[in-house]
Amino acid sequence: MEFIHSRAADLKPSIIRQMSQRRGPDTLDLTLGQPSHTPDPEVLERALQRYWEGPPGYTENAGLLGLREAIARHHELQSPQSVVVTVGSEQAVYLTLSCVIEPGDEVLIPEPGYPAYRGIVQFLGGVAVPYPLVETEGFGPNVDALEALGTAKTRMLIWNAPSNPFGAVPTTASTERALILAEARGWSFLSDEIYRDLVYSGERAQLPSELSSAIFIVSGLSKSCALTGFRLGYVCGPQAVMPKLVLANQLMVTCAPRLSQLMALEILAEPERLTAHKPFYAEARQALMDRASDLPPQATLRVGDGAFYATVDVRPWLSKKRGITTLSLALDLLAEEDVAVVPGVAFGIDTGDWFWRLSYAAGPSSAAEGMSRLARFLSHRKIPADI
Repeated sequence: MEFIHSRAADLKPSIIRQMSQRRGPDTLDLTLGQPSHTPDPEVLERALQRYWEGPPGYTENAGLLGLREAIARHHELQSPQSVVVTVGSEQAVYLTLSCVIEPGDEVLIPEPGYPAYRGIVQFLGGVAVPYPLVETEGFGPNVDALEALGTAKTRMLIWNAPSNPFGAVPTTASTERALILAEARGWSFLSDEIYRDLVYSGERAQLPSELSSAIFIVSGLSKSCALTGFRLGYVCGPQAVMPKLVLANQLMVTCAPRLSQLMALEILAEPERLTAHKPFYAEARQALMDRASDLPPQATLRVGDGAFYATVDVRPWLSKKRGITTLSLALDLLAEEDVAVVPGVAFGIDTGDWFWRLSYAAGPSSAAEGMSRLARFLSHRKIPADI
């Protein structure tokens, strides 16, 4: 007799994590979207002082009121009742979907895209329906394609701005069109904005300050403020439905860790801290672009306007006939040059097997050296001739 649900039995390990775990002690790791910084010591010290001043136990299930007020101000929302604090932004996505979709509901997800979207939808019994990201539009969403993909079973549209893996920043016009479409078709709209404070050029679209009954915003401080290990995220949504998310959050985690919430409260008290690490990432981004000319002409480096990711198009080196995929090629890169990257297949089995994702969160020197080794590997690699 099996004592595990079939949906749990179908779970697959993360290729991103698998590639990161293969690294050796001297590997140049360009896999995880994890800042190389440590959290600001001053912020941690002040948060610890407040923690010891007490009380040290559970917070409200929705999170500390002061933190929810600060998050509401940050998003220009009218009430802290629109906010629930979570254990990271991924839990915020899971929490929202668990309260919105029914088994069999369809959810439109970007692909190639953050793999947790598909995983969470399927784990909850939903149907993940990928929508295309358009290369000629900087890998932004195609709203016309979204309209064609919607059916009577569509329940939610997931929007990622800036996006993972491309760092694309959807335009204000496309965001507004997507919002109008979702409202007209009766879909919920979930905007994942975990990289919202890491935009290097252009402008990130601002969602309405008064969230409708179907708009949710997910974010956190893990990426912008190096709080990955503190697991602090949140979801903002319409006040009418947030009490149910609070109850579900109680069942899942009770509350986010108090110390992590105090860290976030200290950061949001001085909003300039949200972009304090941005110049470091901008320098790493430039280091990648400066080494683009090292790549052989058959390879194309694409660096988005946001987040801390770039992609390299490696299609000329792939071969269905010979079984050469982005994964097998990435494993060869790791073996020969000791550089770890994420194969595009991690972001979509049917849509991503043509590129590698590089994270430049480790900083300028790692980005530059990683590009040099990657360029050397591809230059020495024979391009297969599938005839």
